[in-house]
Amino acid sequence: MSKLKIAILDLDMTLVNTIYRFYIVYNRVRKNFGLYEIGFKEFVENFKEDRLTEILNPLSESEREHFWKKFRRTYSGFISPYDRPYCGAKETLRYLKGKGLSVIVSTGRETEPEEIWKELRHFKLNPYVDEVYTLAQQDPSEEDLLFSRKGILSLILRKHQVSGDETIFVADYWVDMEAGRKAGVITIGVLTGLKSEELLKAHGAHYVIKGIWELPNLLSNVSP
Repeated sequence: MSKLKIAILDLDMTLVNTIYRFYIVYNRVRKNFGLYEIGFKEFVENFKEDRLTEILNPLSESEREHFWKKFRRTYSGFISPYDRPYCGAKETLRYLKGKGLSVIVSTGRETEPEEIWKELRHFKLNPYVDEVYTLAQQDPSEEDLLFSRKGILSLILRKHQVSGDETIFVADYWVDMEAGRKAGVITIGVLTGLKSEELLKAHGAHYVIKGIWELPNLLSNVSP
């Protein structure tokens, strides 16, 4: 991958383990919609199998979409004491910068970029990040799948005047892999989001690694 110029990295469950925050916010929004709270074990099982929408009964389809939009606007409201960067996250960001790449953090949260910068500073990751993009900066018409960042990826390519084969997008969710495929970038799935390698590849992942700590080795050993 010697042609690479841009590395776009997802935040939650890719750079930072925020599973417990996800659990807390999910239950808070459930309560807002009049639903009962679920236990952590049940949450993790449904998170892993991508069934968190399915168990939003008896909400209608439109209510479920509203649920997730409220969720992603609420997510940056606090940092859980259990949130922490994955092993190797800082070292990987430093490696990317050392290779001369522009390092961009993108998130499916619908918040202002400064809120993400605050977290990056909190986790001491900010020195290795050049730019931040959130769903708040994407044209809503670009969100063909809920949480898709296809528009953000395309915006970054246009702004930096780079091609898809000069750009990697590293993330944990199958919707991210779809977005990367549609934007034409090199997609790399991480298993820290608890989705299977088969699912990520089925939706467009070119490569799948166990976690962000394996990215330097992948980039060092895989040709375009």
